[in-house]
Amino acid sequence: MSNIAEVAEAFWEARNAVGVPNRYANILDADDGFRVQILMQEFRDREGDMRIGWKVAATNPAVQQQLGITEPAFGSLRTSRNYPNGHELAIAELVQPHAECEICFEITADILSAETLDNARASVLKCFPAFELIEKRVPITDFGGAMADNAEHTAIVLGKGIPIPADLDFSKVECRLEVDGETVGSADGSAVLGNPLNSLLWLKERLKRYDAKLVPGSLIMTGSFLRQQPIHAGDRFVAHFSGIGSVEFSAVD
Repeated sequence: MSNIAEVAEAFWEARNAVGVPNRYANILDADDGFRVQILMQEFRDREGDMRIGWKVAATNPAVQQQLGITEPAFGSLRTSRNYPNGHELAIAELVQPHAECEICFEITADILSAETLDNARASVLKCFPAFELIEKRVPITDFGGAMADNAEHTAIVLGKGIPIPADLDFSKVECRLEVDGETVGSADGSAVLGNPLNSLLWLKERLKRYDAKLVPGSLIMTGSFLRQQPIHAGDRFVAHFSGIGSVEFSAVD
């Protein structure tokens, strides 16, 4: 599409509506969607709701199958939607909210030259047990539109950040998800591109297509260990990550 700035302006004007502007429904390809998304975040930056990092989405084959896609995607994290551990999430105005349990990394300048998993590991200042909260505002079948709408992203909830333990293998970190005290699933880090550190390398390279790059100090959500889990009022979500810690939130009307 030739005039991405014009498309982004239309999305910006409709940012509080559900869905995409009618004239752009089902006509944006993936690259169009990502370029619109980046411009939308620039608009938010100008209003003071700054980007604090990025999310890598659909890194897990189970999530790809759930969404009907075949490769990862990305979106922006922003200041106003970075919630602390134990957050009470008001869901009355959210559109089909879901949760994903993930590891979040805080990165250093070393990521800019990282080429290997060891390089990526060396670029991580802290790791956090985390939830990404997403909404189904745009059907994923309109993939370009969904990417323009920030790849389903709504917010993150972060547990306590820690330096990486010397003996921690991220591919073997186990995540166990509890909803209302019952375990609903578990998986290890190999479900996330073989190792969550691979999300850093994938994102660094993919952003080059869009003249964007990772910024030291950014938070990077690396992708869900498990399928997206629907959120209902009254639910309490807790994710336990071996060797890292736990994170939780609850949903209220």
